[in-house]
Amino acid sequence: MSALQTISNFKLTEDHIEEFYREGYFYAPNFITPETVAAINAENESFSSNQDGSAWQSNAFQSIEKHGATFPLTQRMLTDRVLVETFERILGAEEVRLWMGMYAVVPPRGNGLEWHQDNMYTHILGHMLNGFIALDHISQENAGLWIAPRSHRLGRQPNLNEAGQHRRAADPENGMPCQPFAPGDAVIFHRETLHSSKQNYTDKVRRAYAFQVASANCRYAETGKLLVDRELISRMKV
Repeated sequence: MSALQTISNFKLTEDHIEEFYREGYFYAPNFITPETVAAINAENESFSSNQDGSAWQSNAFQSIEKHGATFPLTQRMLTDRVLVETFERILGAEEVRLWMGMYAVVPPRGNGLEWHQDNMYTHILGHMLNGFIALDHISQENAGLWIAPRSHRLGRQPNLNEAGQHRRAADPENGMPCQPFAPGDAVIFHRETLHSSKQNYTDKVRRAYAFQVASANCRYAETGKLLVDRELISRMKV
């Protein structure tokens, strides 16, 4: 499948977990190795090199079964034992499910996404986390991420956009830019933490990998059913 051996050297601490629940996010420097960054970019090169529009775009990875053969290096990262056990510890869960992953790019001179929570899309009850991994040097010059500390405590926010558009929440008063990221750095945040990305002022595409992971006991708000349609990556650890 892949010559990659070490996906991550990140060491999760109790301080990280406490910060996740208190502030709604924490920084994770060196979340994945330089070799992993290079591998994920290479696997998505045709997608990232064909971005000439003005809007944020993503290449979705919705399941190991559907997309693992096409993106084996991405599968290797998303099922890495160190990372999966990190997700389990953060969520306080014996098992976790992959909600989705996506290779996300902002084209040269393109725009990111407005303020939103990912739980504004499909409403899920229970503990979930998001990850944003920089695959380039990312700062406010190239569509850097913004985040609103403690906004996860406000609960799910109403969508201000029309149907068919990306969800949009009201601009938070305490929104702030994330610190610059080196390739492989990440920020891990709560599914209801408000976040956005701004304009890419450079002539190069901005590349990142975003993913969402759920505790196995999460349920759909509309039906009350468990997320049994999502794969248990805890049982796929490599």
